[in-house]
Amino acid sequence: MTIDNPSDLFLYELSGMYDAERKSNHLVGEMLGQAEQSPLAQILRAQQQQGQQKIQNIETCFAMMEMEPVEVPCSTLDGMRAEFQAFAGQRPSTEAMEIYAVDAETKLAHFGIAGYRGLIDKALLMGETQCAQILQTNLVQKQENAGTFERISHELGQRVAMQI
Repeated sequence: MTIDNPSDLFLYELSGMYDAERKSNHLVGEMLGQAEQSPLAQILRAQQQQGQQKIQNIETCFAMMEMEPVEVPCSTLDGMRAEFQAFAGQRPSTEAMEIYAVDAETKLAHFGIAGYRGLIDKALLMGETQCAQILQTNLVQKQENAGTFERISHELGQRVAMQI
């Protein structure tokens, strides 16, 4: 893909976020498979459902702008998945897997927050207000997720500290 103008850049970055959301949802599914017996499983299932909605929202943006996503692999998510698989290969305890999953979800949320802020700004500058509003929905979900997982991380940390 040749990037000749701001519209091309927006398409490139939106396509990258599309790939990131799809890979993120897949990673959450893998974490869920490792934490199925954990109290965290219900939260991870909810994350998967939310992830599907975020993917659909991005697809709606593409459709509204009469664009098709281009192939832009999100290397960040590829790396996070490789890290998770290496960690899972160590056969961690359920508690360690919970902590790892919560930390990974926090990282995913903050990665998404940064990405969506940039996309929303570009969409507004291009006059794509409806797309910006849809992406704003995804941003708000990411911000809520970050808060949720930061709270859970703190609670897990307290629980572990009490066991020492």
